[in-house]
Amino acid sequence: MAFEIYVPTNLTFQDYIAITQCARTLADGYDRKDKARLRASLAPDVTVDYSAVVPAWGLMQYRAEDFVENWLGPKHLGVKALATQHLLGMPYFQSVTEEEIIIEWQQPASHGRRVVGEDFTSPMCKIGDTSDGRSWMQQTFVKVEGQWRIKVIRPEVLYHTGDFRNVSRLDEDIEVKVNKEAI
Repeated sequence: MAFEIYVPTNLTFQDYIAITQCARTLADGYDRKDKARLRASLAPDVTVDYSAVVPAWGLMQYRAEDFVENWLGPKHLGVKALATQHLLGMPYFQSVTEEEIIIEWQQPASHGRRVVGEDFTSPMCKIGDTSDGRSWMQQTFVKVEGQWRIKVIRPEVLYHTGDFRNVSRLDEDIEVKVNKEAI
């Protein structure tokens, strides 16, 4: 059976630009740890399905504000020692209607652990360990007050390099190691 390529006939250029800008705003919100950017990209209710990445997390439902606080909090991307860059590659439109657009992006995501003792606010801060992931990122966009916003986030990892758990560990883990070494 041959793969049939879906080509939406009802996607306007304006909609294409709007969803691209929205997806980029989400990625920038992650990487800059910018709550206002991240919130601007989201629908009022957000479904996050990381079951193909971290099966124990499963399907999670959030109000947008709660997602922003959680995802940019100290247990996720808000780890101060964690530097990230989520890039969006070519989009594949899976479905396009007037109310909903589903896209699967190619996504390389780079994760670096800043070196203890460095100025974490400096872009020249030394990075110690790294872990880079390659994935597909499915995002579902819905119209909110006439604007496209992200309602569903569903990544699927292809592969990871490095030790992601070590790179993304909590900030407290650094303090414990530093204190133990000082003794």
